[in-house]
Amino acid sequence: MNSFGRRFVLLLSLALTPLLVNSQEQESGLDQKQDSLTTPFRRGRWLSGLNGSFSSTNLRLEAENEQISTIQYGLEIFTGTFIYDRWFLGLSLLANRTSGSGFIERDLETFTIGPTVSRYFLKDHYGSLYLSGTPGIIIVRDEAAFEIDGATSNRSLEGPGVSIRLRLGYSYVISDKIILDVGLDNSFIWYDVELVTDPPQNVSKDTIFTNSTAFSFGFIVLLDEFFF
Repeated sequence: MNSFGRRFVLLLSLALTPLLVNSQEQESGLDQKQDSLTTPFRRGRWLSGLNGSFSSTNLRLEAENEQISTIQYGLEIFTGTFIYDRWFLGLSLLANRTSGSGFIERDLETFTIGPTVSRYFLKDHYGSLYLSGTPGIIIVRDEAAFEIDGATSNRSLEGPGVSIRLRLGYSYVISDKIILDVGLDNSFIWYDVELVTDPPQNVSKDTIFTNSTAFSFGFIVLLDEFFF
């Protein structure tokens, strides 16, 4: 198995370990019954949602009289079911795009797919704090152009990678079926990419590690049965 496969298996194992432990240490039948009477995040319900994130940054280099502007936005679609009360297992699709202008012109796009495991901590009917982990396979495409000594240099990279996203959030229950969700994401990503620069013309392979933090928000629908 290559390094790409080993990373993904390791991240998937880390995300699923709490779920496997919980399956061996289930609560008593009475506790499960009481939990299901109070929490909206009960076993057998389906959860589907849409999360979005947006950020804008402006950086000015006074000595060079240059300005760099960056806009980043992301969209996530996910669905899944509660296999135990307050234990969620689902699938997430996440797309991100970053555009930069000024001293550096840049377009960065990523697409991630992977399973999501979430633990909701509170039994209250009005909402709960939760922690989730999403290991995934990611595809990246990054193109940039910048000036060096008056000459424009282009750089592009493209390739697959693996990622793990940890999310601490809160789901506020507006009604038994509608939820407002806010959270803070921390993502760790490893890319195996092909890097192309011109000029000078050069093609190389490299492994890149990135770590990012983002705030996101969205709306979630809770259903007693799946759509179909």
